[in-house]
Amino acid sequence: MMWKISVLLVFLVYITIAQAQECNEPVGENMKLKDPPSSFPDGTTVTFACIVGYQSAGGSPSITCTAGTWSPIKLKCERKNCGSAGEILNGQTNYPEETLFGDKVIYTCNTGYVMIGTKERICGDQGWMGREPTCEAVSCDPPTANANSEYSPIKDNYGYNQQVRYICKDDLALIGSPVSTCIETGFDTEPPTCIAVSCPDDDVANGEQVSGSRPPHRYKAIVTFKCLSGYVMEGVATQVCGLDSKWSPGLPKCKLSPTTTPQPDSGNNLFIKIGIPILVVIGVLVAGVSWFIMKKKKRSGRSLSDQNATKDEVVALS
Repeated sequence: MMWKISVLLVFLVYITIAQAQECNEPVGENMKLKDPPSSFPDGTTVTFACIVGYQSAGGSPSITCTAGTWSPIKLKCERKNCGSAGEILNGQTNYPEETLFGDKVIYTCNTGYVMIGTKERICGDQGWMGREPTCEAVSCDPPTANANSEYSPIKDNYGYNQQVRYICKDDLALIGSPVSTCIETGFDTEPPTCIAVSCPDDDVANGEQVSGSRPPHRYKAIVTFKCLSGYVMEGVATQVCGLDSKWSPGLPKCKLSPTTTPQPDSGNNLFIKIGIPILVVIGVLVAGVSWFIMKKKKRSGRSLSDQNATKDEVVALS
């Protein structure tokens, strides 16, 4: 009976020692086990391999379990280097980080060129992923024009920074930008619209227009008013014709000055307004009378000469 107990104790001790000598599954940085076993008893040797995107930088890939402890891992795994992604025509290649696994390259096109393809590529396990883009010269299709507008020059297509200029027909007002420029995304402005604008030819009571536009008053036409003597202006003297066909900021008013009474016309003004016309009439009358008298005298002179000639003829005949 005792020997059975002894055998059982020896077996239990053996099992305990065996379990104490088994190793846990080993773990390495940026690497994994190749064909790992289900357990790692004493004396087990395993081999590591670098994970995807990493490559060996030296050191043995194998380790051994001894008395429950793994030998040191010598293998070093580092990120793969994709190297240069190359240059693109009419563009630039930029590396925000490095050229290692997981890093990216960013492409940009020069001014006046547009990219065809993807602007980014990633450094993968087998090198740069995807295809590099290309940069093509910007080209814009002809712009559109509204029914009442037209543009020039007219071409089949337009290069980068080339412009077209719009004008309205029939003296209509152009609303929007008169110039549109070809950029990477097409023309940079929408076509303008054309509308009819005509501000009224209004008078300002007790005032007068002193400068500016004459009818018809189109969009952005400018007129300036002033008040007559003895009146003061309320409002703004200079007005601009707006898109609503109204003067802006609004026609002024000329009101009687609170400190000045309108003065009657002076003697000089009366002479200019009344005296000069009267003198002109008198001058015309005097000239007419003088002409009539001179004409009558000439006729009288001719009659007297005729009478004297007749008398001379009678005397001669006698």
